[in-house]
This record gives sequence, C-alpha cells and structure tokens, in this order.
Amino acid sequence: MKAEIHIEGMHCDSCAADIKETLEETAGVKAADVTFKRKTAIVDFNEETVQQATLIKKIQDLGYTATISGQSQSEVGA
Repeated sequence: MKAEIHIEGMHCDSCAADIKETLEETAGVKAADVTFKRKTAIVDFNEETVQQATLIKKIQDLGYTATISGQSQSEVGA
C-alpha cells in the first residue's frame, strides 16, 4: 500500500533525508520518497506489518507535523 503524508516543519533537504531514513528503517516499510519542496512523503508499506498511524508517529517523534494527505490528524488517530 502507498500513502502520501504531508509534512510541516522541514527546513531543508537534510530534514527530508532524516525522515526518509527513519521511515525506511521502520519494519514493514518497503520504500519512502520524502520531498522537501513538496513537503510530502510517499511511503510504500505493508499494512499488515505497519499502520499509517505508526508512520505518522515516527515523523512526529522527529519533531515534525505529519498528516495523511486529505485527512485531518483526528481521522488518522494522531
């Protein structure tokens, strides 16, 4: 499954690289493409292993605001 996550608080490409690394180290994540200019992460993951809410939490733990594109944070459960 793929999810597009909107991320606020990134200041540069290095921020995006840190988020990408964190997501890709998460069990169940196959790939992550984080773009600073678009303020998004496209995450390809196995939903039987990891939930979208977990991906959001991982990004939030780094100090950023993250939401699934098209949903409010309350819908995601964050």
